[in-house]
Amino acid sequence: MTFKTLVLQIYKPTRQKKELMDTALLRYSQAFQFLMDRYRKELEELAESKSAITQRILFNLIDKETAKKLNDYDVQPFKDSLKIEFAAVSASYIAQKRKNPSARYPLLFLDDTRFASEIADCIRQFDGARIPPQIFAYRCSKLISQKGNLRSLYFGRYAMNRNYCLLYDEFKDRFYAKLYLLNRKESIPVGNWASGLCLKYVWAGMPPLIPKPGRRSYIVVPLAFGKRQYADLKKTLENPGMLHSARLVKRERRYYLMINMECGQRDALTVATTMGVARNMPGGLHYTVCGENGEIQENGRICVAPNKEDLFHLANKIVGFAENYRSQVVMEANGGRNDQLPLLPEEALSADQYGALVKLLKYKLPERGLPAPIEVSANGLFHTCPACGKRTRRNLVSSELFICIYCGYASELEWIGSESLAKRLEQYHHDKIPLSIRKTEDGLLCFNKVLGFECLLPQGGTDYTPVYDRLRQFLENMDGEFIDDPKKYAVWRKLFYAANLKEAVRFC
Repeated sequence: MTFKTLVLQIYKPTRQKKELMDTALLRYSQAFQFLMDRYRKELEELAESKSAITQRILFNLIDKETAKKLNDYDVQPFKDSLKIEFAAVSASYIAQKRKNPSARYPLLFLDDTRFASEIADCIRQFDGARIPPQIFAYRCSKLISQKGNLRSLYFGRYAMNRNYCLLYDEFKDRFYAKLYLLNRKESIPVGNWASGLCLKYVWAGMPPLIPKPGRRSYIVVPLAFGKRQYADLKKTLENPGMLHSARLVKRERRYYLMINMECGQRDALTVATTMGVARNMPGGLHYTVCGENGEIQENGRICVAPNKEDLFHLANKIVGFAENYRSQVVMEANGGRNDQLPLLPEEALSADQYGALVKLLKYKLPERGLPAPIEVSANGLFHTCPACGKRTRRNLVSSELFICIYCGYASELEWIGSESLAKRLEQYHHDKIPLSIRKTEDGLLCFNKVLGFECLLPQGGTDYTPVYDRLRQFLENMDGEFIDDPKKYAVWRKLFYAANLKEAVRFC
């Protein structure tokens, strides 16, 4: 299932509604920081442990007493959302802490008191020579930029009588949002706010909104959007199940509702080619389409100045080519930050822009029946030979010419990135996982550092069958231990699903 974010501006809210949204955002931010402070010790202990982390384990940290204390922040409508976000942020922190022991604990909301405390702590560390001037300046600058920033308010589900939902006035052809922001004691009179409107829920059967007499704990706000968003909203009238969780966000005194929306997908197309899409030295993108046997079917450039609107243009161009050739698109991971693209001009796509393009393609390609793009490591992309896969800086003969010193493959340098990406999947399927061998006093030690696998063979042994048997058992028993390590998972997956384990590894 593929999702995209539908960004809708809340159109000219009244002063009262602004105050209600500001209050809800502030309380949510304060309560979230309270949870993170309350369970800091427990989360740091989990980070140091080697046990698998699940959402249930993190949910169970929040005991009844703590859940009751959350009521002090008047966040009764958001308790479930807070638990979900707490689990997500905690899992992310634990994963980062295990990879990098110096990772800092999350600071989600910085009020005046905490700001003064954090700044004082930075000064103490600087005065004690525990951090250099550059780190001191960076941390102080970051704290200043974070001070008072409100966290977005998460709505964990789409529902008519809780969290949030959309409303539609078919006579005016306008969309509204119904946001539950208040608890019972702060509910407001129903009044005649719906006068002149004919609102229906964007829900199965489109039931009408009939305000009940008394008081209400929600507000209704009109929405503003562009043509693309309007087309997406029209689709939800026919299929409300496309709407999922959402966030209320405040940016520069404006309020937005960011909805997580399921993308409609066509029937899946049969993929026949691979298409590598890399950043281009003159600017824009290069793409290369390769057939099943690695033969190049087309090379091309997509030149465009990098701005937000042009990213949609680039995405649509790529989707068009991919649909024409029925391609599996292959992109650079991490925005291509490590591709070592030489002579990068100002007009070239930045890593952030390239990363944003990948996000667009993740829902645009499935909408056309094609698989989402595969992201592969961009390390030394422009130093890697597309023919043999060998990587070295010596392959760069000049700023414009690439000649592989191993196989002799030659090409203009600007095409190397997209060609390497297009052939990366084929090379991946043929590459074998290395098992290193080291001689010890007790025998031959066979191991793989990524997996953490080891197997000792007796001195003079030439039968490697015990290694394969031990490795197969090791792979079957490690399920769940690699969830936070993508590299380890990739190696495990390749070996675990290999038709013949002996042909999937090589000894070195």
